[in-house]
Amino acid sequence: MNTRTHTLQLLLLFPLFLFFMQAEAQTQYQFQVTKATGKQMVATPAGGIYYALPKTIFKIRLAMEQVNEIPGPFAAYATKYLGTTDYMKAKKVYYRLLSVKIVPVTIADPAQMFYVRFPENRSSKEIRRFALRLNDEGVLVGFGLAPKPGKKNTRASASSPVSSSQMYVFSDYRKGFDMQAGYTRAQKVDTIVRKITIDTVTIKRFLYKTGWVNLTEEERANDAAKQIKNIRTSRFNLLTGYQEVNYGEGIRYMDVELQKMAHEYMVLFLGREYRQMVVRSFVFDPEKKALSGKLLQFADEDGNTHTLNIKVRIINQMTHVAGRKTAGPDALFYRIPVKAVISVGSGSNPFYSDTFEVPQLGVITTVPVRKNTRLRLSPKTGALLGIDKQ
Repeated sequence: MNTRTHTLQLLLLFPLFLFFMQAEAQTQYQFQVTKATGKQMVATPAGGIYYALPKTIFKIRLAMEQVNEIPGPFAAYATKYLGTTDYMKAKKVYYRLLSVKIVPVTIADPAQMFYVRFPENRSSKEIRRFALRLNDEGVLVGFGLAPKPGKKNTRASASSPVSSSQMYVFSDYRKGFDMQAGYTRAQKVDTIVRKITIDTVTIKRFLYKTGWVNLTEEERANDAAKQIKNIRTSRFNLLTGYQEVNYGEGIRYMDVELQKMAHEYMVLFLGREYRQMVVRSFVFDPEKKALSGKLLQFADEDGNTHTLNIKVRIINQMTHVAGRKTAGPDALFYRIPVKAVISVGSGSNPFYSDTFEVPQLGVITTVPVRKNTRLRLSPKTGALLGIDKQ
């Protein structure tokens, strides 16, 4: 009797169980997401689309000062005529790092592309509808119907293209040694004395022969040093009122011009220094297996060579979050990003350091979706921002 009663109860509950199974099935979409491998996906009558998760690359802009030191043509006589040892003795080129700027740029990650196979309708009465929202780069930004007008839209505009070309901006122009183009020859006068004797009278007749001779380098250096002394004397007379000038602006103008002339003669001994700004751009794409990279090498004023590197240090390692490589039915892949400190420097001394979100160094996992569910994902990191259940 008990066995018959139990069997009868099961028969009565079986239609109710089928009803709940059917209701549960109706709350699902039955679409499938698989990792894109570059091969042709299996065609289905309903079709499918691709979507990507975002990644961040970094555009690095380095501004450096290039200094060119050129010795003067009279550098060998600087100590003798000017009494100084502080002059440029050899040609030298060195650099100074002025500034570092890092700009994050969001792009679609080509290594994290996924294919969504649309669900098929089992009958004409069963029409399965769902919506995927992508931005201009094909990055998934949401699931479900779009937000109503007036709410914040998570759609992001396409990022600007990134260029790794080099650009040089010169801050000044090259200038030679102007005062070196002075006279390289000097006038020489030879005095010829002729003695004419008439009886007991001797007459001296002077003849002058004028010619030109080439000046030696030391003689030219001596002339330049004399010009420096004369200019300083003229400037002293001007400032002390020995040279009377009624117009005050005229005094200022003459003083400035005398200083320029003295400087041009001084660089003949001390040498000339050219400065220009060099701007170089790089693109760095951090990966889990490549958290550092070499940017460039440069020499400093002392001749030491420095290697400028970029390094990434993850702050919040997601060690307790398990990643997913496959997704079940009605599940989407999303990212849990991490924050990292990106530094640029030489050796152990960073010149620049800042914190950025680096989504590709995080964890990829899945989130299930059901009917009347709306997901919001970050277009910059691929992180899940919210789930709305209607």
